[in-house]
This record gives sequence, structure tokens and C-alpha cells, in this order.
Amino acid sequence: MKCDRVLTYLRIFGTTMFGVTLLVGISTAYIMGYQFCSTERNHVSFGLYGAILVVHLVVQSLFALLEHRNMRRSLETPIKLNKSLALCIAAYQEDPNYLRKCLVSVKRLTYPGIKVIMVIDGNNDDDLYMMEIFKEIMGWDKVATYVWRSNYHHRGPEETDESYAESLQHVSRLVLRNKCVCVMQKWGGKREVMYTAFKALGRSVDYVQGVCLTWRRANSSAGDRRLTRNCRSPPEY
Repeated sequence: MKCDRVLTYLRIFGTTMFGVTLLVGISTAYIMGYQFCSTERNHVSFGLYGAILVVHLVVQSLFALLEHRNMRRSLETPIKLNKSLALCIAAYQEDPNYLRKCLVSVKRLTYPGIKVIMVIDGNNDDDLYMMEIFKEIMGWDKVATYVWRSNYHHRGPEETDESYAESLQHVSRLVLRNKCVCVMQKWGGKREVMYTAFKALGRSVDYVQGVCLTWRRANSSAGDRRLTRNCRSPPEY
């Protein structure tokens, strides 16, 4: 750990010194205007200023090449798939075609035992099409669904203390016992939607990844790599 920290500080120091040296060198060369060679009437010339810019371009290209090589190596590194993972999808009046593309991408993922939870921000009849699309894509016989009159922070109309407590427990059981879950709940905004998924999951999985519908279609292996590099441990509530 200490060795890594020292290396980080050395990289920062080296990068800073390189930038300062380059700035001083370019400024000095520009002020001096020293020329290595030029045509008779100075239509074309090459001097110290140009030489420094060429060196800078070469060094930057070298850094880019090294970074590209490191990125390729990281993609070739085998991914450990021994951690449990859940995807939490927030949906609100989504375009049907775009929602299908998102769910098809999710379904193509090959991460073992992945749990998919879509929470719809709204429980009116106009929102039912999103739940139907979820069941259509993920599999009618593999999906657990629930239309919730409330959410975790606001009760629905005519909801009693007893029915509200029972609905909270039902949402938690639904999420914990099934791998594909779709919940429609009382409108509360994106934060409320994500809270429902995270709260119901609790500490049942190692990592949770929130997914918005800017999800791009990709092959399953690339999707798995992005997930394993971006997921986070669920917070305490």
C-alpha cells in the first residue's frame, strides 16, 4: 500500500515537472526565436520553438500508446465472477422501443446469478405498458411483478398502517426471492425509485448497479466487464 502511494506521488511530481519544463522551454524558444534552418527569405524555417513542439508531440504520443496498451491488458484480464450482483433499472414514461433495447441488452448479459429489478415511477394504467414490456422481454414465467399503491416514504390513498406495513414486507420478499422483479409504485421521482430497489435488496447482494435508460446495446462480455468495473456495494439504510 505504501509503495503504491509513493509511486502515485512520483507520477504526479514527474507529470508536473514535465509540464512546467515544457511551458518554460516553449516560452523561452518563442521569445528567443532561434532558427536551426530556414529558406533564403524565411518562407519556411525550423527553429527551437518547432523542435520543442515536435518533442512534445512525440512524448504525448508515447504516453497515449502506453495508456492504450494498459487498457488492452485490463480488458484481457480474467474477470472474477464470484460476487453476487443486482441491476436496478429506473423507469418513468419511457419510450417503448428504447425500453425494449435496454432490457434486451440486460437479458444478454452472461454474469452468473445476476438479479434484475425494474422499478417504475408511477402506478397508473398509463404506466402498465412498461411492466408488460418487462415481462415480454425477461420471460413471462420468470418475472415477479407488483403494483404498489405506495412507496417507501409516501402512502397511497386509503392505505392503512397494517396494509402499508404488509406492502413493505411484500416488496422486500418479492425482491429477495426472485431474480427478475418489476415493481410499479406511487410516483416519487428517480431517487425514490432507486431507493426502493436498494432498500429491498439490503445486504443480500455484494454489489448493486443502478441503470438509467441511456444503456447502450453491446455484446454480453463487454457488458459484463463494464458492470464489474462500475458496480458498488449497497449502502446501509
